[in-house]
Amino acid sequence: MAPQARVRRGGLAVAGVVLVVAGVVIGFVGKRTADGRLARNGFAGIRTERSMADDESWLIVHRRARPWMYASAAAMVVGGLCALVVRSDVAAAVAVLAAAVASVLLMVGGTMAGHRELARRRG
Repeated sequence: MAPQARVRRGGLAVAGVVLVVAGVVIGFVGKRTADGRLARNGFAGIRTERSMADDESWLIVHRRARPWMYASAAAMVVGGLCALVVRSDVAAAVAVLAAAVASVLLMVGGTMAGHRELARRRG
């Protein structure tokens, strides 16, 4: 008889769900900020001194960071789903940690890319 897939329960399941939801939110925010439908604000998006300087800077930084934000979102969703379906608690914990670290590094990379683009344009 083939082993049946099981969905994890407990703390790692909560972490997995939180990662999936956070990934979807990051992807949504990445899209909305880059296409101008989410204006400068103090809550969502890349909120650095340079990106918040004016509306044009906000758009430049977010448009350049968009693929990085999508990659960050994907890392969270994949890591969260892995945490929900793997059999081992250790593997689930590794998936959660790896997804969180990858997501943060990708967001930092996107912020840096956005700032470089802003500097290039303002040169």
